Amino acid sequence: MSTNIEWCDETINPIVGCSRISAGCKNCYAATAAKSPRLQQFPQYQAAKEWDGTVQFVKSQLLKPLHWRKPKKIFVCSMSDLFHTNVPNQWIDQVMAVVALCPQHTFLLLTKRPERALEYFSQPKLWVKWYDAAQENLWGAIGENFGGLINLQQYFIQQPFPLPNLWLGTSTENQAMADRRIPILMQIPATVRFLSCEPLLDEIDLSSLFGLYQFSEDEFALKVGSRWEKSPDWVIIGGESGTGARSCEIEWIQTIVKHCQAADVPVFVKQLGSGALAQNQQFKTRHRKGGDIEEFPEQLRVREFPVLAND
Repeated sequence: MSTNIEWCDETINPIVGCSRISAGCKNCYAATAAKSPRLQQFPQYQAAKEWDGTVQFVKSQLLKPLHWRKPKKIFVCSMSDLFHTNVPNQWIDQVMAVVALCPQHTFLLLTKRPERALEYFSQPKLWVKWYDAAQENLWGAIGENFGGLINLQQYFIQQPFPLPNLWLGTSTENQAMADRRIPILMQIPATVRFLSCEPLLDEIDLSSLFGLYQFSEDEFALKVGSRWEKSPDWVIIGGESGTGARSCEIEWIQTIVKHCQAADVPVFVKQLGSGALAQNQQFKTRHRKGGDIEEFPEQLRVREFPVLAND
């Protein structure tokens, strides 16, 4: 494991660079890390350090999963948003081609721009785009595994849609973002759809969100008090950490955990945050991010993952 993110085994960053879009981005860890001496030795971070929407493609990062035989949970683009406006579809095609070519791994994509993700995954015959991306950009790395382009094409033709090893999530740092982004997420074809309530900046009521979306011609409207035909498959929760971290109340986390458990949705409490509060008092932890599960209140010591039919 080469990452400190508790809900994945590895991170890869075939794209770096982003720009702030909502309240959750204010103290973006990636924007700070991009300017660090550790990362400024790499040209892609030198180009993207201002976090002004400049994005860079890093092919060497994209190829890594092709060489990992042991199954891993891989967080893709922890230093970017794959569905940022400035990311060309051709780059996304290459990322998705690698996802398809590595069925042994689980790939987690997290976006604050689910509308772009919906637009991308609504395209017809995506397997053609992924095959073209593999043929044109990845063949040197994968050719020996397929023996010829015809075999490679047949491989992509046979891929199920949505890809069984793709988990797609959106960030919901407060109620406004939950109400805006979740209805869009639920329209996107994915084996697992998940929410990342991190940094949790306010109380989020998910009780009505485990209800029923009624589709209208213009939008998905939420019907409070009933159930969704489909609901998120997983919820991650975490308070903010780092310099200038905003406070997170333990009660907010407890509320989400309670709603998830009532709806039988797996929940993963990642961290309490640097400024955790309990009944308006500082909740002190030795771990600087409040990430030691042994220091959590007992009812919050829960780190579950989705269980799929073929697990």
